[in-house]
Amino acid sequence: MKRTISFLSVVYLTVLTACNQVSTGTNTESSSAIIIVVENKKYNGTEDKLDQTQEIGDQIGTIEKKTKATKMPAGNNQSNYFTVGSEIYSVEGTEDYIIVKDKDHKSHLMKKVVQKR
Repeated sequence: MKRTISFLSVVYLTVLTACNQVSTGTNTESSSAIIIVVENKKYNGTEDKLDQTQEIGDQIGTIEKKTKATKMPAGNNQSNYFTVGSEIYSVEGTEDYIIVKDKDHKSHLMKKVVQKR
């Protein structure tokens, strides 16, 4: 009986640890971040909102290649989320953001990734 309880405790802790690694992002084999590379700059999804004075600017490109969701895009106009043909726009008044319009014409605000030194 004692062996059974010990065995079940070990199994429970193993499962709990594995679930925690996935939910906290410590599993380094996969990435759930939305990433896009434009003009050699990386952008990712954000919950930031543009203020009223900023408007969508000119089209600066389209997504030319979609990588696997678990892979970091390596070249310009690549994304691990958006489909090929999605349109990329600048944002007037800032270089910190771009807007991607997907095939359903839904706009997604993307923020430039700041490299930590």
